[in-house]
Amino acid sequence: MGMNLKQRIKRAAAWALAFTIAVPFVSFGAAAAAQESARETGWYAPKEHAGVDFSQMEYRRYELADMEAAAEKLVQAAGTEDGDQQVLEAYGELLEEVDRMGTMYSLADIAYSRNMDDQDAADETEYMRTLYPQGTDRAAAAMKEALDTSYGPLLEEQMGKRNARSLRYYEEMDPVLQELGEREQQLVLEYDQASSAEYQVKADGEDWTYERLAQDLEPYSGRYYEIQNALDRERNKTVGEIYRQLVQVRREIAEECGYDNYADYAYQSVYGRDFTKEDVERIRADVKEIIVPLIVDCWYSGVDYEALYELEPSDADEILDLMEPYVGRMSGELGEAFSYMRRHGLYDMERAKEGENRSGGFTTDLPYYGDGFIFLTLEGDYDDYLGVFHEFGHFASIFGDPAPSMFRYGYVDVSEIDSQGLQMLLMHYADEMFRDVGRAVEMEAVSDLLDSIITGAMMDEFETAVYADPDMPLDEMNRLFASIAEDYGGLYFDYDGENCYGWDMVPHIYHSPLYYISYGTSAFPALRLWIESDTDWEGTLDRYMTLSATGSSEPYRKTLRECEIGDIFQADALPDLDREIRGRLDLPGAETKREAEKGETGIGAALDGNELKPVIMLFLGVAGAIAVLQLMVLCTGFVIIWLLVKDRKR
Repeated sequence: MGMNLKQRIKRAAAWALAFTIAVPFVSFGAAAAAQESARETGWYAPKEHAGVDFSQMEYRRYELADMEAAAEKLVQAAGTEDGDQQVLEAYGELLEEVDRMGTMYSLADIAYSRNMDDQDAADETEYMRTLYPQGTDRAAAAMKEALDTSYGPLLEEQMGKRNARSLRYYEEMDPVLQELGEREQQLVLEYDQASSAEYQVKADGEDWTYERLAQDLEPYSGRYYEIQNALDRERNKTVGEIYRQLVQVRREIAEECGYDNYADYAYQSVYGRDFTKEDVERIRADVKEIIVPLIVDCWYSGVDYEALYELEPSDADEILDLMEPYVGRMSGELGEAFSYMRRHGLYDMERAKEGENRSGGFTTDLPYYGDGFIFLTLEGDYDDYLGVFHEFGHFASIFGDPAPSMFRYGYVDVSEIDSQGLQMLLMHYADEMFRDVGRAVEMEAVSDLLDSIITGAMMDEFETAVYADPDMPLDEMNRLFASIAEDYGGLYFDYDGENCYGWDMVPHIYHSPLYYISYGTSAFPALRLWIESDTDWEGTLDRYMTLSATGSSEPYRKTLRECEIGDIFQADALPDLDREIRGRLDLPGAETKREAEKGETGIGAALDGNELKPVIMLFLGVAGAIAVLQLMVLCTGFVIIWLLVKDRKR
């Protein structure tokens, strides 16, 4: 089996950084942290955890008949007289059944993510993706029926008025929508397989694959680009066509639900956002004119990136040993969650073995056990630290959320703040953890979130344009994406004339359409937390822990208002962010189009003389989808679109 794109880039990265050596810094940071006791707080509500080691959690194929039996038991109990106890017991068992089903889904997805070439694991994941919405549909219908009996007030008291109100409006799954959903999931699985398949082209009479390209040719040469473009074109014919079919299926889904446009449907009905695609459109100019020049100035800030490349953790334990004392200093609950995670092995953090096709990174829920689980494929470089920081933010929020999975609403724009916010708050300890490399790590963490804002806006602009014209041919999609990517500085993708094929390797647009903007919306408040922590550390921690403890049960703007954290749609949000980041990092100012009459733009001036050229991209997206309804797979944010640039940071 040839290398997929992710594996090919890993090898290119290893080639580029082969001269580096590791530095033994971990014990220094841990010793410094041990001198300060844990900061005791009381943010998380009481929650029962099973205390079961992950190695003892066994996947067993879930049968829909089990859910139907539990649902029928509740309906029958609600039809009796003087059956309060029976109704409450049946209700609790039905909630537990939903938790068990969700946990089996997660376990299947974890097994698949360990080796996406394992057909048996792929089949189980497809089975659970199809079954999960059917199971939750049965559970919701039964609860709705029970609420309409004399036991309605009793059940409403148990589940809360908000959940009861939602269930009373619930409509059982339409057979047409169920069929469309199954077709959608089949296409997603086809993408998983096609995106990791071997592609081959002929050049000058020779056969070339991505694997041979990485092994035999020097990166960034003209010959390298010529063959890479040919391979990308070949891949695009297959995976791009799958996307075109998905767009058609999703148009039908939106129409069945009463929407003219799938993007509107996704924003409102899938993600429940309290902002619109028009709100996002209004901030795009600031992203292009302000944030793009800012990230370039971060890249050329004079930070010692050579030293950063020397951070090469040997394994997950080295990262976790370094991190553990600091999360405890931030909050007693975070320290408890971290210790629990390690004690019960609720993570899989390993490098991919030769020939192993592992997924990238995500955190998922194991609601039957009251726990979460982190899956992360390590790269053996400094990004591994930031990846673990990020994913633990997700884990901690799951750890502290006592709601049953049936009633976890999971607003993704909020859940990504849990992860990106923790990643940035840990930069408070960057100098202690990483010694002389601390500033470089902090600069990289800031750059990662600026990447998220840029790529979030860029991918959203592409997706909304495609769903506005769902009959768009594939070649037009490639030209459209090239034009959009160029508007964002042309920093992230390679071009083949007027075409750009890189979009077809962003898994989110297949698995979780219109999700990607959530990385941008969540990156902004995470950066605000980092800025404010410099002058108000305790107050900023309190705001973050308030956010973490709320789970993701309220939409983005409402949650941030209640936690007293700014959001990206406020007036002058991005200009103010630019000014404060430049001040915090001692970066020079940059002229924007808004301030320029004509001629050179801010990005052009920022790049002048630096010969910044995009050379290759790396996607470490999760192969798992966001599950329908409340069960969520939370993707690693800061490593979703990554770029190796010639002479960047070197």
